[in-house]
Parts: sequence; structure tokens; C-alpha cells
Amino acid sequence: MERIKNQRKVFGLGLSKTGTSSLTDALNLLGIRSTHYPHDERTYDELRSGNYRLSILEEYEGVVDIPVAPYFAQLDGEFPGSKFILTVRDREAWLRSCEVHWRLMMEWWHNFPQFKKFHEFISAVVYGTIDFNRDRFAYVYDAHVRNVCEYFKDRPEDLLVLDICGGEGWDKLCGFLEVPLPDAPFPRANEWMHLLMQAAQEVAQIVPAGETFILVDEQGFGSDFARGRRPVPFLERGGEYWGAPSDSETAISELERLRVEAGARFIVFGWPAFWWLEHYAGLHAHLRSNFRRALENERLVIFDLRP
Repeated sequence: MERIKNQRKVFGLGLSKTGTSSLTDALNLLGIRSTHYPHDERTYDELRSGNYRLSILEEYEGVVDIPVAPYFAQLDGEFPGSKFILTVRDREAWLRSCEVHWRLMMEWWHNFPQFKKFHEFISAVVYGTIDFNRDRFAYVYDAHVRNVCEYFKDRPEDLLVLDICGGEGWDKLCGFLEVPLPDAPFPRANEWMHLLMQAAQEVAQIVPAGETFILVDEQGFGSDFARGRRPVPFLERGGEYWGAPSDSETAISELERLRVEAGARFIVFGWPAFWWLEHYAGLHAHLRSNFRRALENERLVIFDLRP
């Protein structure tokens, strides 16, 4: 650990959605104080002006994700002796994850103007686009991996290529950093996003394209959760979420109303709302008695509401 302390800096050069959150958590578990995706005003101003002696590195030993990924050559010059970790992932899986991530961010970031400003800037720097574009992202991914590996090709001791999503973890990371293996499982951050992607695929397999379904998700999945299908929040007024029902009788009444008025053919319970199935026992009993259960796993419970 002392060697890392003396070097001070560890840079995670992987693009977003390649396990960068997990890498940040792992570095912190190893005692290397690290931050993920810094987007504060000072970092924004410094990167815009081409000042790569980042002030945030006075506080942290490590920085991870795209605020540093495109500047690896400059950071190497500013912080000689540092370690660089390039997280990679199966490209097709990465593209699917990015597509979902970008759609959700477009919905959320209007509530966070500082993040929106930084993200638009750094996305333009890294990807040459602000919106998700599959062809452009695929090109940038290949070019970034190629450029980083070419830059460090004569310095293998300074670069680690790490596939966290593919199962690599402590053995490679600790060997590279020359620190002891910790007595803890390797962190797997962003599990929620992976669950969401799996859930979206499962809904697409059960709910036909164009169909309307009731979505009980505690407003956690986003309005674009199931592309090509129409999710209706529950309870619903004017197409908007109206909060949880007061009791099972209200829930059953609203369920039947949406079957008739909105043409809802399925009801989907996401894992954030699994408590409904216990709390609204009458609703759950009504669904079990009258409709076929199309799916039940740790992510979703789906009932087919068709006659």
C-alpha cells in the first residue's frame, strides 16, 4: 500500500458502463481514496481550459471514468509514475448498456443542471456526440482501447486492462497495484442497471409490441422502460402517476378500470414494488384467482390480464 501512497495517483481510463463504478469501489476498499466521475464546477473549468493538473487530485489518489479517460497522455505527463487501469467489456453488451443509460439520463438530468452541463461537455469530448449514437459509440470504444494500449505498449507495468464485467477482479488488480488481496468480495456496482436491462428484455419477450401494460415500479424504471410498448403507471390519472392505492379494493377497482379504459393487457410488478404483493393482499389474491401468472422471478412478477 505504501507504494501506491507514494505514487499518489491511479487513473481509471475505461469508458462509462465498463465497470468504472466497481473499480472505484475496489480502489477505495484497497485504501486508495478515489472518486468516480467528478463533475464539480472546478473540474469542469479546468478541463475546459486544458488544465490537467486537476485540483480534485489534491484530495483524491484516484479518479475514474470519462472525466479523465480521454486525457491519459496529459495526465501521464502531469503525474509521472502513476498507474493506469483500462476497464473493458464485450462491446455489444457495452453498447446495449449505454443505450439504456443514455435514455434514462435524458429523463433525469433536467433536475440536475450542473450534471447536465458537465455531461454534455465531456460526452462531446469523448464521443463527439451528446445523444447516444450506436455507430459512433462503437467506433469510439474501439479507438479508445486501441489508443490507450498503443500509448502504453512499451510500459506494461503502468497499464492494466481489466474486464470486470467478464469476471476479473482482485487477482489482477492487486497484482498490478502490488497490494495484498482484501478479505472482501470484489464490488459489483451498478447492479440496478443490469437488473433493469434484464427486466426490459423479459417484458419484451412477454408483452407483445404495441400492447398497453400496467407498470408498478415505484417510478423507478423510467417512462422509456419498455420500448415499443405502452406502460401505464399505477395508480394513474391523466397518464401520470397518482401514488399508491389506499387499499386493495381501490387497487382492484383501478386495475379493472385500466383494463377497460386503457386496454391494459398485462400488469408488471418491478422489484422496487414487490412489497405491494404482500401489503395489498386482496389485490394479489384477485390477480392469482382471475389471471394467469406469466412470469415470476427476482426482478418481475407479470400477470396476463387478457380474458
